[in-house]
Parts: sequence; structure tokens; C-alpha cells
Amino acid sequence: MRLIRRPWIWLLRFRKRKGYGVHSPFAFSFIRGVVLEGGAYYAYAPLSLLHPWWVRWGRLYPMTCRRLLFRLANFAEPRTVRLLTEDEVAKRYVRAAVPRAAVFSAGEPLSANEGSGSAGEADFVLVDRQRLPQARDIAAAMPERGMLVCEGIHRGSEALETWHSIQQHPHTGVTFDLYTYGVALFNPALHKQHYKVNF
Repeated sequence: MRLIRRPWIWLLRFRKRKGYGVHSPFAFSFIRGVVLEGGAYYAYAPLSLLHPWWVRWGRLYPMTCRRLLFRLANFAEPRTVRLLTEDEVAKRYVRAAVPRAAVFSAGEPLSANEGSGSAGEADFVLVDRQRLPQARDIAAAMPERGMLVCEGIHRGSEALETWHSIQQHPHTGVTFDLYTYGVALFNPALHKQHYKVNF
């Protein structure tokens, strides 16, 4: 069903491709240089072996999404990462992108040096669709220059409402709606703006 839906989503977002209509230099650079980056990163080859052969052969969407997570984490350069997802392959991609970062999964308390244990105290947080309702509280606690990545923001009206509340939160800066993922940046130096991207 998803393979059938992807071309339709692409057509609906046709005018949002490749950064067209984006006037912010930062947002344009982020879209072209991170979200839509087509180059090969050092870890792509070994990480691709985590996918079934038909996903690798067809460069299907699951691999594209996980490579995006790699690039997002690589761009954020976090010191502390919180992975609130059960997707073990996605976790491997993020860990490979930030080998020096302290990485914590769901249920693991952050170390004493990194805070009291809430997910929002990490610089980079990935939230899967099952835990999306928690993302509001996480967004409110994100540190400056942190990045929150929410999966499944268009999986129903409740998920979309959660994403919109994150966008409107006064602590949130620039956001990117990539359909499968929502990316929120918490850099106070950036003017609050929301972008849709054809990813």
C-alpha cells in the first residue's frame, strides 16, 4: 500500500521539491544539503547490508528514510542522543552518524552528567509514531540548537495535530514537514518558519 501511495504523495508535493520557493538561505541549504543530499556517505555501504536485498537493489523508501536519519544526526552533531523507537536498523544508522555521542534508547536514563533523565535533555531526539504523543513534552524541554525528529506525523488526525502543536510551541524554531518525518530545530537565532518538502 505504501509503494502505491508514495507516487501520489510525490505528485501532491511536486511544487515543494528541491527547495523551490524557499527564500531562507539556511532552510534552502538544509533542504538541498541534508534532506535531499544524494551523495554517498562513508557508512552507507556497510549499513545497507542491514536491509533485505530487494530494498538495497531497488533503493526503496525504507533505506532512503534511514539514510535521511543518518544525515540529520550527522548535521546536528549532538553530544547526547535519545532514540525513542523500536526500529533497530534506524538506531544503527543514527549511531553510525554520531559515533562520539552518548546514545540512549527508550527506558534508559540519561547519565548524571547529561541531566535528570527526560528525553528532551538530549540534543537529538528521534520519536517513532507509537510515541508521538510524547513529542509535545519533549519539544518543550529541548535544549537550544537541539533537533527533534518525529516519525509518522501524517498517520492520522491526532498525529498531525501533535505535529502542529510542536510547530506552534514558542520554544520551536524552524520546522520541516517531510511527510514521513517532521524535523523541528530549536535554534533561537533562526526566524520561526515552517516548510513542506517533497522528500
